[in-house]
Amino acid sequence: MTALAGAIVRPEPIFSHFIFRLMVMQAQLFEPTLRQSVVSGPRFTPGSDGVLVRATNWLGDSLMTLPAVWRINSQLTRPSSLTILCPDSLRPIWQACPWVDHVIGMAGKRIAPAEVKAVRKLRPGIAIVLPNSFGSALDVWKCRIPVRIGRAGRWRSWLLTAHLPEWPRGENAGVCHQLSYYLELADCLGPVQWGADFPTLRVDADRAEALGMSGDNWVVLAPGAAYGPAKQWPQDNFQQVAAWLLRRDLRVALVGGGKEQAVAKAIADAVPGVLNLAGRTSMTELMAVLASARAAVANDSGAMHLAAALGTPGVAIFGSTDPIGTGPLGAPWHILAATAPCRPCFRRTCPLTGAEAYTCLAEITPDDVTSTLAKIL
Repeated sequence: MTALAGAIVRPEPIFSHFIFRLMVMQAQLFEPTLRQSVVSGPRFTPGSDGVLVRATNWLGDSLMTLPAVWRINSQLTRPSSLTILCPDSLRPIWQACPWVDHVIGMAGKRIAPAEVKAVRKLRPGIAIVLPNSFGSALDVWKCRIPVRIGRAGRWRSWLLTAHLPEWPRGENAGVCHQLSYYLELADCLGPVQWGADFPTLRVDADRAEALGMSGDNWVVLAPGAAYGPAKQWPQDNFQQVAAWLLRRDLRVALVGGGKEQAVAKAIADAVPGVLNLAGRTSMTELMAVLASARAAVANDSGAMHLAAALGTPGVAIFGSTDPIGTGPLGAPWHILAATAPCRPCFRRTCPLTGAEAYTCLAEITPDDVTSTLAKIL
């Protein structure tokens, strides 16, 4: 196996449309840093057989890889093709990228024999494994792709033919955006331009109208976050934001998955006139809803990343996590993060009790969100 050592050259700030606001500071433009490295080992030139990318398994993570995968595509010479192997639930995301040639969805957690057959029929010559897991490397190994590039660690090096050093969990916290991790892998196919730009995803806006979103004065609220309560701004705060929007003659839609149905129903019941779409949309429909909105308000979640990738601006609320590492890429977004000394702790639930519990979320008020929204609308 070939080791591709990544030597850090310097932190290089790359403009990406974030606005970062500490509660004691005036809103300011935040320029995330992409940690740029030099690949000291051999690079691999894509041949006529093309490249397969084993995509990440979560919505937010997949959207943060888009600039890197777009750059992988730029390394190809047609008729070479770019194929994405991903969980079936995320297939619509990659199908919305007109520069992706083939998308193969995995129905289960691991690649099935029929899916292996579909990959092998396309005969990719190189595979890039984006997730840092043993199972993702195993999926690609089963497909017998000649060149398999990924990260070392987690007993997976023997499944790869070339690897970069392992990136320990949390290494980029407070230092650089997670996109850096993926750009380093893209760079194994040849030097790429380090940046966070990528083409806007392609959606069918008519699907949003079919769900009741006619007109262009909609704001979408996404009150959920699969990660846990430490990312979830209080329900009552979302209610106050919804009421403020309605008073300004704007229309409000709520989105979320099955787990968010209860909180979305409570908000809709408390604020008559809100369109509750939580648990009612497919991924394709959710994309249409977010793309049709004038703005969005979301916790640090997949919905936040998806709205930004679709070109919709918004306000993101960060609790226990770090916007420097995982801020949204794409459209301009305002980031609200509290000054609580314990954050970012990256906990799913707050270990503190009483009045100190979830201070990072409690410090962010509805007025903070509405005053920021007013700058967008």
